[in-house]
Amino acid sequence: MADAFSVQFVRGIDANRTLKDELTAVIRSQSSRRRISVTDLVNPRQAFFRWTRPEIQPSPERAHFMMAGTGFHDLFGRAVATEEFVEQFVEYEGVVGKIDIYDKIPVELKTTGSNPDAPGAARPSYIDQLGLYCTMTGVSSGWLLIYRREQFGRQPILRAFRVEFTNPDPLRAEMLRRRDIFRDALERGDPADLPRCEWFGRNCDYSDVCHCDVATPLAHIVAQDAYRIERDTNLEATLTSQLSAPGERPRGFRLNDLVFPRKAAYEHQPADEESEPDTAVETRLRELERQGFRGTLYKALRFGIPGAFKNQPVKLRSLSDRVGMFHDMPTLMRVTKFREMVERDRLPQAMGHYFDRLVFECALAGAERGRLVLYYEILPGDKFMVYQVSLKNMPAVLAEAERRLALLESGASPAELPACPSWMAKFCRYKDRCGCGDAA
Repeated sequence: MADAFSVQFVRGIDANRTLKDELTAVIRSQSSRRRISVTDLVNPRQAFFRWTRPEIQPSPERAHFMMAGTGFHDLFGRAVATEEFVEQFVEYEGVVGKIDIYDKIPVELKTTGSNPDAPGAARPSYIDQLGLYCTMTGVSSGWLLIYRREQFGRQPILRAFRVEFTNPDPLRAEMLRRRDIFRDALERGDPADLPRCEWFGRNCDYSDVCHCDVATPLAHIVAQDAYRIERDTNLEATLTSQLSAPGERPRGFRLNDLVFPRKAAYEHQPADEESEPDTAVETRLRELERQGFRGTLYKALRFGIPGAFKNQPVKLRSLSDRVGMFHDMPTLMRVTKFREMVERDRLPQAMGHYFDRLVFECALAGAERGRLVLYYEILPGDKFMVYQVSLKNMPAVLAEAERRLALLESGASPAELPACPSWMAKFCRYKDRCGCGDAA
């Protein structure tokens, strides 16, 4: 494989352990809780220990799973709904909740590794949570969306179910009862009256302290005969259409257009009426999941340490973008599926597109050093590495940015621009004509 453009400009790479520990602490930290939530009532015994034992942290694998789900929820909601309906905060009788999408009825999205077509896909806890949201909003039905993640080579799947709650009064009474016993447990510092949670015997983070083995078995909030559920293929079709709809053609240029200029050239060409856009909903779901996890990490980096992060605007003629500055240095955060950590001297060759982005960011921000925060999502245990990268000959980097941008602005043939990494070709909508897969 040909070396990435950036290889010749890397002077040296150091692993920054101090910053790594700082960021790891931020990402693993949990905000203090002040109000009882719907999720607390679904599994109150586990929630008790989340409140009272904040030093017990999830494993890196579980933390990754939760962060990926959080980011996916956010992006999915904004892909199929507008801002006024996404992540709606609700409050009822001292209990608070955040509904994924709430227009006329609540819509709750769940991510899972299981088959969403199986009879038990709609877990009782999913029904309980949706039932509480319906009670809090005064409606009798809601939608449950179940998304199976892309894992082990399987395609992502999205399924929609309409759930109707036939007897809301017992549900409301149970919500208030759980609120009271949970509040009492917190005040006394004793979870003895709280029922066993659904994660008993399933690698719960609190298994060493929770004593679920002697707790009262968990009774679900919504009785099995108190709701009806059926798959809603019409809603699935609507969501698929929204997720598959091609976006607007880009206006102006961004930093990534310098990193993948051949793809950018195709994206800025006039629409070809005979071409078929890439509308596979699986592709869109996969993209949302990947972006969602990175977005959650980015928020931790941006907001976790007050005053440490800022977005610096950069501009080069028709190119306008922002560079993330952490402690006044361009800092790029990325997620990789590499199955083993790459030796730092090989990083520019192994992850050339990350380094191309970093050197262009540094050139436009007027910096000769940058950071790459790398998260190995597949590796067990310690997943973070923070690299401090020293660069050289930055005028030449800026000159190459000028050259690539000038070709894009002139509408030059994509063949005149550097190819994207060959591995990208199989995922690209232009793979039938871009030639990048043969560039290696």
